[in-house]
Amino acid sequence: MKNPTAQQLDPLGGITARPLVVVAVLIAVAVAAIMSVVTSEQVSRPALEAAALVAITASGLYYIRATSPFRASFSMRSHAVVCLLALAAVFLNAFAQWGGNAVIRDDWGPVAMAIMTVTLGSYRPAREILICTLVTGGVIAVLGAMQAETFRSDVPALVYALLPATPVFAAGAAAATFSRSLVGSLLAWRASAGSGAASAPDAPGDAAPPKSSHLVHLDDQVIPFLAGVSAAASLTEADGTRARVLARELRMLMVMDAERSWLERIVRRVSDPDRLAEGMGESERGFLRAVVAHVRHSDVFDDDTLRVSLVGSERGRQLVIEVDSRPGRNARVQLAPYIAVAHSLFAGVDWQIAGATLSIVLAAETPARLEDA
Repeated sequence: MKNPTAQQLDPLGGITARPLVVVAVLIAVAVAAIMSVVTSEQVSRPALEAAALVAITASGLYYIRATSPFRASFSMRSHAVVCLLALAAVFLNAFAQWGGNAVIRDDWGPVAMAIMTVTLGSYRPAREILICTLVTGGVIAVLGAMQAETFRSDVPALVYALLPATPVFAAGAAAATFSRSLVGSLLAWRASAGSGAASAPDAPGDAAPPKSSHLVHLDDQVIPFLAGVSAAASLTEADGTRARVLARELRMLMVMDAERSWLERIVRRVSDPDRLAEGMGESERGFLRAVVAHVRHSDVFDDDTLRVSLVGSERGRQLVIEVDSRPGRNARVQLAPYIAVAHSLFAGVDWQIAGATLSIVLAAETPARLEDA
């Protein structure tokens, strides 16, 4: 993975960071609204000031939407949209006060942009954050210098350039530093965890797989028969015939169980005619085991309705997980962490809730993707 983000390396971390994004957006919009009222006497073009407030609000709402676990991961395109909308708010705020702006330090545009920028470290790589910060901060500095003649204080234009750009530069540097540090820590942890896992024995499954058919046969038929024989005074010819029948059935069931895939051992209802489950990599297997374990232990879902199907095509493989939720339960909230993780493992992720049925569709572009992701 080239230039990974913290969200890609730790999808659940992206979920825990999202409340900070919401708080930052609320603070940024509140600062913009309050400062617009406080400096209203400097606003010469109210329509542009209103447009600036709309732009910063749109930037914040898009940021919140794009960081949703259902739309992970937060892309470079989303980063660009957030920055451009915020920069548009800076321009509109400046032009709304052009000629009447007495002190540039009370312009809310750069401050609001900086408040949102500081939370980007969890979602984008350090290099990208720095580049965006240098570009947007540079544009803001030029804009500040252009307004130098309209301000009351008689100071060099460089001061007017640095004053509005400083919050953006500082927030961008902090976000980039945080991103670099967090990604480095996650990569180091993955390396150490991977080396330890290579020699560690397989941990017992947490998915509580259904009992194998030959074990069911033992419980229902063989053990009761043996208990009856041991309690009887003597063996009969019928007992011998029954013993041979049970032995033959048990051998057949053991052979059938041995031929079952790992997926059929943890899920009761599986459709995998081409045995594509055997080609899945360890990450995908771990993901599916986690989903099955969650469904089995959660009171939100009906475990008996869980069904998994694997379908192959020329474009790759598709894994479909379906399960019914219990009445009055919020399956969407339960789904969020797994959708976030799935985005880092599969090429395509889709989900929907139709009535009580939750469906997750996971796709790999090529068979190699499932092996190497």
